[in-house]
Amino acid sequence: MSSEDKKGRTPAEFRELLKEHYEVPEEAKTGKRRQRRRTRRELKAKRRLATREVLAEERRREPMTPAGAALIIVIILGIGVAATHWFGGDEARPTKATASPTPTAADNDVPSPAASPSTSSSPSPSASVSVELQTPDKAVEGWARVYLTRNPPVDRSHEEVVRRAEPWMTDSLAINLVANEDKLWNELVSNGGIATVKSVDVTKADKKLPVDTPLRVWRKVSVITDVEGYKRFTDKVVLQVELTQSHAEWRVSRVLGV
Repeated sequence: MSSEDKKGRTPAEFRELLKEHYEVPEEAKTGKRRQRRRTRRELKAKRRLATREVLAEERRREPMTPAGAALIIVIILGIGVAATHWFGGDEARPTKATASPTPTAADNDVPSPAASPSTSSSPSPSASVSVELQTPDKAVEGWARVYLTRNPPVDRSHEEVVRRAEPWMTDSLAINLVANEDKLWNELVSNGGIATVKSVDVTKADKKLPVDTPLRVWRKVSVITDVEGYKRFTDKVVLQVELTQSHAEWRVSRVLGV
């Protein structure tokens, strides 16, 4: 064995030796999918074989020091990682899925303003409004906040608004509201906008209404809403609301002014 063979290879020589086994042929880049897969399998097999041959040859030349062995392994792994990243491009590519967070105007048959980003927000305030039915004032306030917060492009219909507010009202009132048109809803749809409740003020009802009893009361509810659509404005809605008590819980049972 010549003195040159006994000296072993430098890291640069190892890179040149292994490089030829990781060259990517043209068919692995531009061929058909099946052809690219077959080419990748063959290249991977050649890569493993080349690695074993290089290590076996180097062991025959001269036992390596721990530092030399570590350096060679790092070089081989580095080239292998780069090659795997290249070869696996077609097989491990994730699929990106997109989903619309809200229904489109075409699905809802409800016009929406072109420049109003609020139409994509969640229409359900009930997630942040707790259902408190222990007192008539708390019950009617929660009902007003949920019932008068509306987003037609997402709600799709007035019935959906009623269903959200059902925990605060009696079954008979819910049926009645669904069966009849709602003026505020129709106006909001015509404006192509949404309504967000800003404040709710609950006071005693007008004197012309019946007096309070242990099982039935009337309240005057003043609601301020911010409307954003083709026109932007602040609206005030005043309702006379009846609440009845059942099983120690108060619910809205009648509404005047809608």
